[in-house]
Parts: sequence; C-alpha cells; structure tokens
Amino acid sequence: MYPSHLKEAILLEWERIRGAIPDRIGEIDEEIEELQSRLGEEEDFEESCRLNSEISEKASQINDLWIWYRTSPYM
Repeated sequence: MYPSHLKEAILLEWERIRGAIPDRIGEIDEEIEELQSRLGEEEDFEESCRLNSEISEKASQINDLWIWYRTSPYM
C-alpha cells in the first residue's frame, strides 16, 4: 500500500521511538521509587491513597511501554 521509501522512513522512525522506550521506563521506575519512599513516610491516609494511585498509574504506563516495545511493525 505504501511506497518502499515511505515504509523505510516509517520503520526508521519507529525504531528511533522504540529505542527510547527503555530509557523512559527507567525514568518512570525512578519516579515510582520516589513515590514509594514518600508513601512509606506518609501519615495522612488521603495523601497515602493519592500516592498509591499515582504509583499504580505509573506502573500501568510501564506495562504499556513494554507492550509497545515488544510490538513488531507490520506494513
């Protein structure tokens, strides 16, 4: 459906993006570690719930990124 030069450009861009995924996962993991540290010291229940929710959201982002990382492009 796409000309070969366009397919090549798309695949190169995908590989560029894909290559950045492990670094982004590492960044999010560091954010989770910081949030877990704060959670361990938090005494306010509502703030603990908010931190826990934020941790869960970031963990979900990591899972989504791993799915994308393992995806092979099909054209």
